[in-house]
Amino acid sequence: MPRAIKVSLASDKSQSLVDRLLSIEGVISIDLQRGASIAPAGDVVSIAVVNQRTRAVLDMLDDLDVTRQGSIQMSALTSVVSRGNQSLVNKESDETVWDEMAFMLRTDTNPSLNYILAMSLAGAIAAGGLWTDTLHVIVGAMLIAPAFEPLARLPFGLIVGIRELVPTGLKSMVVGNLAMIVGAVLSTLVLAWWSPGASDAFVGNQWVSFWSNITFNSLWTSLFGGIAGAVVISAQKSVLTTGVMVTLALIPSMSLVGMGIVAGDLGLMGMAALRWLLDALLVIVTCALVFGFKHRFLHRRHEASS
Repeated sequence: MPRAIKVSLASDKSQSLVDRLLSIEGVISIDLQRGASIAPAGDVVSIAVVNQRTRAVLDMLDDLDVTRQGSIQMSALTSVVSRGNQSLVNKESDETVWDEMAFMLRTDTNPSLNYILAMSLAGAIAAGGLWTDTLHVIVGAMLIAPAFEPLARLPFGLIVGIRELVPTGLKSMVVGNLAMIVGAVLSTLVLAWWSPGASDAFVGNQWVSFWSNITFNSLWTSLFGGIAGAVVISAQKSVLTTGVMVTLALIPSMSLVGMGIVAGDLGLMGMAALRWLLDALLVIVTCALVFGFKHRFLHRRHEASS
């Protein structure tokens, strides 16, 4: 959808920016307010532009050094009427700008208190579902945890050149999964205390076996789940990754690692960790393929045509 871009920049650069913006097809409106910016001091230029030309505007701002000496705010416009640009508006897609996607990934998965709590609660709930062999409880845990995006940050940062996303993504992944293990351990300890006779029996449950074993069918499903997740977040529809998580073993397998710790079952821990690792690798590889394809054939094409 079209973007609203608000730029605060030095007064000696505002007219040059306006003149250059006028040469870009798809710029819907330009509003110049001289002296309106207090910090940073200078002018404010407000721009409405169709999605296909947003990258060209951002590149122009980078050329004028606004990304370092000014400030840029960007948001999506839910409705636009522009007779001169209506054909481009009608052709709008849901493809996101890489800068927006990077911001979304940081917001969703930086290791904040909410993120850590969500991951630990998912581990605790998944442990309860695996203990009782209750599928809908396990699925509920999958819908809670934002476990896909930290993995997606790794290939995304490398492909689009935002290198800081790689170490921060690794940090989020490690912190989140440790929180999930802790949640599963605490939940399993309580369940074992309440039902001591069942502390060993859960290992034979159907869904414990399913998510601690590796089969071609399960990995085949995870492969398409990884592709779907990459497509969903590159369209800035991260809410739909909850559906993607149901196709992956990331939550139940890591929760089983915590449950294996309590049970003292090294075999269960090892198989569950291996299942998690294979799914994580599938997510990283499929995201790399999707992001790489879009970066090469879609985003650069839009930039060139701008």
